[in-house]
Amino acid sequence: MPTNRFSVTVAAVATFAGLLSGVARYLGRSDEAERHVPGTEAWLPHLAVGVVVVVWFLIASRRSPLGWRVILAPVGRPIAARIAATFRSLAVLRWPVVAFLLLLEVYMCWRIGFQVFAGLDPNFTTNAWGGPSYLGAMFCHYLDGALLFPVCHVLLRWATVPSADREHEHA
Repeated sequence: MPTNRFSVTVAAVATFAGLLSGVARYLGRSDEAERHVPGTEAWLPHLAVGVVVVVWFLIASRRSPLGWRVILAPVGRPIAARIAATFRSLAVLRWPVVAFLLLLEVYMCWRIGFQVFAGLDPNFTTNAWGGPSYLGAMFCHYLDGALLFPVCHVLLRWATVPSADREHEHA
């Protein structure tokens, strides 16, 4: 699957900015420990999210000509061509929807990077989903991302218009 360098670059820059933001958050951490509030872990909802992610992956990877690489489809040329075609079109009501979904995906890249180092602050994970441990909190947050990215991609496919190069739009 050919990738769109611009998409990959934006995702990488957002993730790197998140990493730097996470370092800043960790360096500015408080010495005062927060108390863990029972019930903030949200493990049951995340078990459901995990099942949804696995089912989506199995269905999507079997239905797509890309196979398991369908998870990389948001950075592929076909969706980038659809996004560009949408913004070149007169479908102005689609523009804010597509812009929102793109900003959400960039935010998620930033947030994933942010959590790597910010999560080293015990107060960051104390009452986080999956907390109070670093591994539990990161697992739950990244599991959310594993669900949100494909949902955003599906919504982007619905919200965008076909590009002139329809031959390669199966991604």
